[in-house]
Amino acid sequence: MQESEYHHYIPRFILRKFSIDNRERVFSNNKKLFNQKQKFWKSKKKGESLQTYDRANDKLGTSLIARIYGDTNMYEDLNHDDKMRVEKKLAVLEEKASKVIRDIIETSQMKSQIILLRKNLADLRKFLFIMNYRKPFRRNQFADKRFDIVTGSMVGSFMQEHNLQNSQEVWLQNVREIIDTPHEDVKDNTRIFSVDRMDYRLRMIDCFVAIWQAGDNDEFIMTSNGFGIFEGINTNMPIQVGGFGGPIQKAFHWFYIISPKLAIVLCDSGFREGVGFEHFDKFFGLKHRSLFQNVPHPPPIPEYKNCISNPDSELDEPFNWRQYDNTFDWWANNVGFKKHDDDKFNFTFVKVNSATVHLVNSILLNEANPDLQVSFLSLPYLYKTIIKYNKNVKKINKVAPQNFSNMKKTLFKALNRTHEEDLNLRRNILGGNRYWNYMQI
Repeated sequence: MQESEYHHYIPRFILRKFSIDNRERVFSNNKKLFNQKQKFWKSKKKGESLQTYDRANDKLGTSLIARIYGDTNMYEDLNHDDKMRVEKKLAVLEEKASKVIRDIIETSQMKSQIILLRKNLADLRKFLFIMNYRKPFRRNQFADKRFDIVTGSMVGSFMQEHNLQNSQEVWLQNVREIIDTPHEDVKDNTRIFSVDRMDYRLRMIDCFVAIWQAGDNDEFIMTSNGFGIFEGINTNMPIQVGGFGGPIQKAFHWFYIISPKLAIVLCDSGFREGVGFEHFDKFFGLKHRSLFQNVPHPPPIPEYKNCISNPDSELDEPFNWRQYDNTFDWWANNVGFKKHDDDKFNFTFVKVNSATVHLVNSILLNEANPDLQVSFLSLPYLYKTIIKYNKNVKKINKVAPQNFSNMKKTLFKALNRTHEEDLNLRRNILGGNRYWNYMQI
């Protein structure tokens, strides 16, 4: 009998960036207390632990990286001899994406820019999508058949067409097909459910990638939903003559936290210079702007491996959505740029201010479930994050803001205990006690 396997929907190589190894220095003037703390934190480091806040139990503590942000047998394929074949395929993709993310993190510590190849970006985009797609909410939506009437009917038809026994198999087939299909072709693979194909196109092909970097005194938090949270419009339009209307969702940004200092951000093409959102305003009769409209949005600067001059191209011909993924690809083709796996893209690390970091963290918290697990580096900064959420919430959720009063109280008590220890330490130092212990953890 095959043993159950624990699969992470937030990969361990990212969680390690939030581990206790990265904690602040600890001081103590009491040798016995120092030895106790040293022994405790060293044991936690060996176990690869995170500082966490558990909302369901209103508790601060530590959690093993190996047993958080995951579930058992997520990719088990009962209809195949190799039940874990999807997990094996995903492991190959994760290895490729992890190299790209590690390169981004390491380069950000030394330089202001990074060059990525098109093939590396393709692996990264695909992996980011699957990380979002495998979160409990999305996976359980298929397992529990939580669809509206129209989508439920479409899922039923898809199951019949592909001889699938239940909607959970639809989710698993989608994951498998996305992994096996080249990035550029995912949008055309009919073995992937049409709604998810469109989602992939809108997010992973039509958006451009930016990398936001927090300052020295700021940090992004990690939450159960820390991959793929969007910022944008989510509203309903009245049904008009002709049947037009209903739910309207427009994402300006998709956020993927990859370390306490870095977030990969997928940006709507409207942020490209000279594009804008006026066409969207006119079509839907809305005028809604991003909360981050004042943050710089430099798209990557491309360097094409194959460039054939085409001065006679007709740029005023109508844009063909069937042939090109987006207007930029259409323009590039017309002027003679041809895609190649080794095309280079130069990304600038966008240094964002404290207000922006707190706003991103507030959006993550605003989408939290009752079983929220938050991982963090600095206890004082997490407390400040809750304070800032209460100030930002009117911008992001005017209808039903989250209540983090219990979390705030728990953090406040923990900070008071830490503050009292610091005061005792300072009194001893100021009182002439020159012998005290220091530990880097």
